[in-house]
Amino acid sequence: MKHKADMKRDLKIGTIGENKVHPFLETKFKQSFMNNNEDDKFANFDFRNETADLWIEHKERYRYKSNLNTYYFDVVKLNRFKKLKEENPNIRGFIVWTFQDCRKIWEVDLDQFHENEEAKWYIEHQYKDFGNGYKQHRDVVNVFADETLKFEDFEFN
Repeated sequence: MKHKADMKRDLKIGTIGENKVHPFLETKFKQSFMNNNEDDKFANFDFRNETADLWIEHKERYRYKSNLNTYYFDVVKLNRFKKLKEENPNIRGFIVWTFQDCRKIWEVDLDQFHENEEAKWYIEHQYKDFGNGYKQHRDVVNVFADETLKFEDFEFN
């Protein structure tokens, strides 16, 4: 069972990761971002710009390298983006994963399949310990790695 000290450490690592990625986001997107976690750190994206038409979620994966087939994030983030998109069809959302060896980025795409019916991402139900010391049910979005870009290769326009 995970101890409270371990959970506090993991939350601290996540916060440190957000603080580290923040200036990279502002440089890459050429605008300022505010940390959006004050309202609901589990449902909102971590960052948004001043006009709230650009939302970014950061996932710190410090234990892993980027050589995975898929990268995941909680389905609650996708659902939040869908709601934001209904309110403002012009908004854009991004997920940034920081791994040991690089950062990867994916622009949230609500179209799950390519025209040839090949999946871009899929939702998976999981029942496991997500770092809280006990098993829990959770739906995650798995984005295929080849749908993402290396952060350094990404050009915002």
